[in-house]
Amino acid sequence: MYSKPKKGVKNVLELGSGNGAVSIGISKLYNVHVVGVEVQGDLVEAARKSSFMNGVEDKVTFVNADVRNIKDVIDAEGFDMVISNPPHHLGKIRSNSRHRAIERSLNKELMGDFVNAIKWALKNGGDYVLVLSPENLIEWIYRLREAKLEPKKLKFFHPKEERNAELVAVRGKKNGKVGLIVEYPVLEG
Repeated sequence: MYSKPKKGVKNVLELGSGNGAVSIGISKLYNVHVVGVEVQGDLVEAARKSSFMNGVEDKVTFVNADVRNIKDVIDAEGFDMVISNPPHHLGKIRSNSRHRAIERSLNKELMGDFVNAIKWALKNGGDYVLVLSPENLIEWIYRLREAKLEPKKLKFFHPKEERNAELVAVRGKKNGKVGLIVEYPVLEG
C-alpha cells in the first residue's frame, strides 16, 4: 500500500475520510491511531458504525468537519502522517448522487484549503500521501512546495498499458529536502 506508514508513525490524519474504509484499514493493518475528517455528516455516521463493526473504535475517530475549519478540530502539528484523496475535477461535477458531486468537485480555493490543512496538521518532517488527478498535478505540486510540503515520490496509475494515467499518488515530507523520485507506474489490465 502506497500509504503505508513509516516506522515510528503513531498518529495518522485522513482528510476527506468518506465512509471510513481507508482510515479503518490503515488502523487495522498498521496498528496506528487514525483521525478521519469528513464534511458529509451521514458518511461520518456510517464510518463510526463501521469502526465499531471492525473492532477499531478505540483506534479510529471520525470528525464531522470541513478542511477549511481544520484549526477548530485538531491541534497544530499533531500528526506524523496525513493522507487524502481530495476531489479531482476542477469545476462543479453534476451527478445524481449528492455524495459523488461533493467528493469529486474541486476549485482552486478548496485545493489551497487541503494544502493548508496538511501543513497545519503535520509534524515537522512528517509524511503526507495524496491521490490526485494528473490533470491538476502541476498546480498541486506548486501549492505543496509553496507550503514547504516537498513532494518526494510520484507513482502513476494507468488503466491499461497504452492509456494515459488516471491517478497519481504523491508522497511527500513537511520541510523535506528537494529531490523527487518517479516510481514505476502501475499498469492495470
